[in-house]
Amino acid sequence: MATVKRYSIFCQKCNHKFPVFAMLPHTVEVDAWMKDKADNHDCKAYADQLAKERAPRPVNPLKASKKSA
Repeated sequence: MATVKRYSIFCQKCNHKFPVFAMLPHTVEVDAWMKDKADNHDCKAYADQLAKERAPRPVNPLKASKKSA
């Protein structure tokens, strides 16, 4: 049975730590794999995703009008 582990990878370019869930075979060097993931990290896409998650959700005017009535 395979075990999925959570790796916290630090990007030097954008100074963010981001989680990666992976199931690595025993033949892979973990340090080299983590360095490769940090080098290939898309900083702009990660920042856009964080901004999207933290942005307030717009209020649906139809639902808001029903609550006040």
